[in-house]
Amino acid sequence: MTEAAHSETPHVETLGVAPVPGVDRTMRPGMLFLIWALASASATTPVIGLLLHGIGLWNFILIVLLATGIGLIPAMLLSHMGRQTPIISMVMARRTFGIGGATLLAILYTVLGAGWFGLNTDVGGNILGTLFPGFGILWYIVLGVLQMVLVFFGMEMLEKFYQYTALLFLLCYAVLAYYLFTRHPFVFPVATQRVDWGQDIDWVLSFSLLAWAYDFPTVTRFCVPWTAQEKPSDRALYLLSPAIGVMSAVLFMGLLGLVSLRMTGDWNIALLGKNLPFWGEVSAIGVILAIAHTNAMNLYPAVTKLLAVISVAGKPPRFMQPAIVILLGVFATLLAIAGILNLIEGFLSMLGSLLFPFSFILVVDWFHGKRYDDAISLFYQRAHTWRDYFLWPAPWALGALIFGIVLAQLGVLIPPALIHILPWQVCSALMTAVIYYSGLRVMEQRVQRRKMA
Repeated sequence: MTEAAHSETPHVETLGVAPVPGVDRTMRPGMLFLIWALASASATTPVIGLLLHGIGLWNFILIVLLATGIGLIPAMLLSHMGRQTPIISMVMARRTFGIGGATLLAILYTVLGAGWFGLNTDVGGNILGTLFPGFGILWYIVLGVLQMVLVFFGMEMLEKFYQYTALLFLLCYAVLAYYLFTRHPFVFPVATQRVDWGQDIDWVLSFSLLAWAYDFPTVTRFCVPWTAQEKPSDRALYLLSPAIGVMSAVLFMGLLGLVSLRMTGDWNIALLGKNLPFWGEVSAIGVILAIAHTNAMNLYPAVTKLLAVISVAGKPPRFMQPAIVILLGVFATLLAIAGILNLIEGFLSMLGSLLFPFSFILVVDWFHGKRYDDAISLFYQRAHTWRDYFLWPAPWALGALIFGIVLAQLGVLIPPALIHILPWQVCSALMTAVIYYSGLRVMEQRVQRRKMA
């Protein structure tokens, strides 16, 4: 790390969307796993138990495992991309979707990141409002400000925060789980309805692995650079750490939500604190750490995406990153106050439609076009004419993305027997990637024939 990074006093991060300097690329697989496990282990994560209520415990475990297997390969590849070239995903996307396309998408995905921040802050506000009623939106404001302060100091502070609060987070949930099982009669979550395998897998992936995966490069750019001489075991750890971190948290927290819903009628285990002795109440408050863990990894990438938008017009001033932290943090907190949690099912469906095809197209283009061999300066080129905003393969990539989004929405026309089995959002994204790749191959063959003629 740099001298500043080693100092005891945290420094406001002003890196923006610039490539991470080699001296700062020191993150190891253990920290990578910890960051993504804690980012995924939000106080909101148990709500997946509510969304999948009635399917039974064993079916829930099976769905999470199936979702992990389905999303693992694209997640691993996206994780690797950040180690190959230390830039954020929305800057990577400029070589695929063009400067114009990547900029428009960065704006859209900034809003999605703010939406996630709002969802988690809404849950935190509900917890504090239940434990200490009478303060209204004040709890939302307090949470919003504290989380903004955390992101204000960037990845350096986030690494330390995750490292030092991981054990405390586990202890808080262990205490709440203890009270759950000692104060309420155990009710085993059995299947009470038909399992919609396809829709449930889509929901889990929209809530977890494929909702996070396109942001993996934003963190893995701080990892030790990849080299051809790297041990296969080390490479595997870097590839797997983010995905396993995310999905292990979903499995653990989702099971808590599922069991708590059956035993108490509420998926939010932290709300038990209102009827518990001192340590139970303290643990419920400690669960707010889970919200900070997750929202840090919602707000931080959202800030980098908006910086990617601003950087198109020129290099942003150094104060721009902390200013955007405040701007987006306030906006996302207002979403929480407005009650965005009530829209979670529609929000998750929208996430899958927008993120799955984008991630798949980006991966295909990155490895087929060997973008990792491109000079980093090519990702930061300026556009001088309107054509420069949409250089090839941008028109084809954007067309494929629009096709993938529309195709995902056409799931309502698929026969129920088929949609019951197939995770349609994943399948539509996969078909989009195949079509995109096929189009690239056709164009390459045309170019070759012209050269031969």
